[in-house]
Amino acid sequence: MNRYEDLKQRLKDRKKVCMSNVMLTLSPFMIDALESSDCILLDKEHGLYGTEELIPLTMRCRERGVPSIVRAEDSQYHLIAKAIDLGADGIMLPRTETVEQVKTAVEAMHFAPIGRTGNGGWGIMRDGESIDEFQNGRIFMPQIESPKGLENLPRMVEAYGDYIDAFIIGPNDYSIMMGIPRQLDHPLMVEHIQKVFDACKAVGKSCGCFSADLAHAKLYEQMGANVFWLGDDQSYMRAGWNALLNGIKE
Repeated sequence: MNRYEDLKQRLKDRKKVCMSNVMLTLSPFMIDALESSDCILLDKEHGLYGTEELIPLTMRCRERGVPSIVRAEDSQYHLIAKAIDLGADGIMLPRTETVEQVKTAVEAMHFAPIGRTGNGGWGIMRDGESIDEFQNGRIFMPQIESPKGLENLPRMVEAYGDYIDAFIIGPNDYSIMMGIPRQLDHPLMVEHIQKVFDACKAVGKSCGCFSADLAHAKLYEQMGANVFWLGDDQSYMRAGWNALLNGIKE
């Protein structure tokens, strides 16, 4: 079993998955430092890079055999299909609130008869990959970032559950939608995070929440999360450098 198949199976079985996050570093060699991750998120929604900068990152992931998940800018066909064309192994979809948004993503990530994406992208297929393997091999992670998304989560699963691998909470945007901006430990915010995790458990789907630090990751694990999306490339470098610097000072 390769790492792509292993990731699909771990998500299906609701086992622990650790996902690192590249937002600011444009060098593809950052991938090498993070390849112990179960998958690497390449953030096109909030990251510094566009389509041209994405290609070296997805191709380096492909070279190292580590699954890449691209967070698309929005639920639009061309934004999602282009990321798949350029070698993304999966898509994280921000601000997912409706079945229609999920439909757009599923169609952009699959050939007919499931979807309507075209077979011609520069990096769309892995070496030796068949059409059937492609159809069954891409990862889809809708983001729940509002009460409306939570409300419609069961409907998303009912309509497209076969193509959804995990639901991921975006806590900062969710808190803004709740009127408690960036108060991630507010009782109301914790309550809604728990509701999302419970809803995912009820339909047998993996779930997670962005964690800026280890303390929140541990909290979310206790609440029922199994996908851990941690920090970003800048915070990894800061933590490593500070550890080295503190050691030298001591």
